[in-house]
Amino acid sequence: MSAREEHAPNPGKRAKGGAKRPKCPICGKSQSHDYRPFCSKHCADIDLGRWLGGRYAVPGEPVAKDEGEEPT
Repeated sequence: MSAREEHAPNPGKRAKGGAKRPKCPICGKSQSHDYRPFCSKHCADIDLGRWLGGRYAVPGEPVAKDEGEEPT
């Protein structure tokens, strides 16, 4: 067994020290390894929809629009 395999997390088991698995940021259920950091494709799709719909934004200075660009 390689050193990497020895230290790889084991889905479904508690981490060292008895810590619980992280929760899904959408519904609060335990995260799924396949859809990390979400619990399911459904919650991952909800999050994607929020990004695409403009409900989330990365903070920063407003970007000046180019003169040739049409306003949205």
